Amino acid sequence: MSNFPIILKVVKGLYIAFNIGIIARLYFALRGPGVSQSVRVGLCLLAVALSLASPIERGIAGNAPWLKAVSVAGSFWFAFMCHAILAWSMLCVFRFLNWRFRWLVIAEADRVRWRHRCCAGIAVASLAMCAAGWITMQYPVVREERLSVPAGVAPLRVVALSDLHLGRLASVDFLSGVVDRIEPLSPDIVLFLGDILEYDFDPSEAPAAAAVLQRLKPRLGIWGVMGNHEYIDGRGKLNERLLNEIGIRTLIDQWELLGERPGEKILLIGRKDRSWGRKPVEKVIENVPEEDRDALKILLDHQPTDLEGAEKAGVHLQLSGHSHNGQFFPLNFVVPFLYENAYGHYVRGQTHYWVTSGVGAWGPRVRTTGRPEIMLINLIPRSEVQPQPELDALPQ
Repeated sequence: MSNFPIILKVVKGLYIAFNIGIIARLYFALRGPGVSQSVRVGLCLLAVALSLASPIERGIAGNAPWLKAVSVAGSFWFAFMCHAILAWSMLCVFRFLNWRFRWLVIAEADRVRWRHRCCAGIAVASLAMCAAGWITMQYPVVREERLSVPAGVAPLRVVALSDLHLGRLASVDFLSGVVDRIEPLSPDIVLFLGDILEYDFDPSEAPAAAAVLQRLKPRLGIWGVMGNHEYIDGRGKLNERLLNEIGIRTLIDQWELLGERPGEKILLIGRKDRSWGRKPVEKVIENVPEEDRDALKILLDHQPTDLEGAEKAGVHLQLSGHSHNGQFFPLNFVVPFLYENAYGHYVRGQTHYWVTSGVGAWGPRVRTTGRPEIMLINLIPRSEVQPQPELDALPQ
């Protein structure tokens, strides 16, 4: 039984509570001379309209331009709200410390003016953070790494990317830009790590997305798994079909043996997202022929969990996404408490784990932490690398 619907209900409840709090605080903070009643009411009504944008567009099917505009407005309001809450919380901390240590003494006659200044400051700072985060989203980086694998395995160039969240906010044009970055890398295999499609991805755009992916010609193909977002609104089966139509061969608690010669064989394992129930890794691969059990094992798992299971199954490399490395500051300091490895490289026994921050974004196209990235991992046999480090960064 999935726990994801419960999480969605909690998120919706928090969204409603935070919006009520922000709008009420805005109304009372703008009281007093200097701001007219009509301006105060107008700003609050604008905030109400923006807060309703996401719930409204979520309940309407289609991909009309006006619907995309409403979706963009609602998503940026969400980003603004998150950063406004952060700025207001920091202001509350400063007010408490100022009350305790009396750093700044404000005359009674100036209190209204200072309240208005603080309100404007929070708005400007939040808008600036959103703008900076939007700019960051426009410039994904390619992170190239080198990882040693058992001797006797053929070298392999792996491109891995996660969390595109294609839908109203991330169009096929965004996918095309990502493919533009991948083409010059000449990968042997391209791996999508889940949350590729959002609940509002229009199935009519699948042929256009397929045409974009056809520009990639990796010799071992394009493979992927589904993340928690592919299952929202009961769209799991639909999105599985769409991903395969787009050209991403999707593995759901399944494995595929790639390569023909012994030294070139790769056992590619794709797991079902943990939010919706799945088999242990060892159960997924229990029917692999005995002669192929020594093949290089690469595991795709959207969420960076059950690391012990991958280690027990003898997986050489697990690739994950999901965490976005926080996406919004300061959540990058929170996600490490949620996962054994929330971002980057990690080792358990003989198993290497890579968690990418993803190339897209959940909700608003804003990242104030966790720069969007495409991973290029060069798997090199141990006999061809220096024995000292297990992992060496290549020049960018």
